Amino acid sequence: MFNQLKWKDLLDSTIANINELSRLKGGEYAGDADRLANFRRNGLSADVPIELIWRIYASKHWDAIMQYELDTRRGIYRETAEPILGRVDDLIVYLILFKAIYFERQETFGMDRNR
Repeated sequence: MFNQLKWKDLLDSTIANINELSRLKGGEYAGDADRLANFRRNGLSADVPIELIWRIYASKHWDAIMQYELDTRRGIYRETAEPILGRVDDLIVYLILFKAIYFERQETFGMDRNR
């Protein structure tokens, strides 16, 4: 049984890991000034909105999670380049990045936040 104490431990360790991933990968991909720099840079380069760049980057992790689910259902063990829980944490970071993209667009274009 996954009781409340186990849940709290999981939540706390996940949040700590998300903070560390965000710090490390944020600097690596985006530098220090603009946390969305790599999305912006690649969006400009490809002449597409940064949401599309986000979608492509995030989908890599989603695809790996979906493959894990499918393999688990089929009883298949597959060696992977990254642990599945790393993919989960990466996707959580990408979801938070999407929130940043969303709020930035709201501020820039004054769009309805309830949309």
